[in-house]
Amino acid sequence: MIDVSVGMVVLVHDNTQLPLIENVGIELIPGRRHKLTYKKTIYQSLSSPYSDCNDEVSPVMQAMFDQYKGADYAYSPILCMLICVAQYM
Repeated sequence: MIDVSVGMVVLVHDNTQLPLIENVGIELIPGRRHKLTYKKTIYQSLSSPYSDCNDEVSPVMQAMFDQYKGADYAYSPILCMLICVAQYM
């Protein structure tokens, strides 16, 4: 978990991506200059028979998205992994 009392946390994400600041946020130090650069990366999984991966929103993920009224979030591999870990535990 990120300690927000230390400074500021920044997250750059696509509009359709659920902001997961605890997992991919960048912590900035107060009183210092910071230069942020970013590059958009698109991951594409191979279809069957090479992988069981897909980009379909599962019912569990959709239930999570339904909590954010008016937002248009889409499938995310990171979110899928977090949901899988939570279900496993």
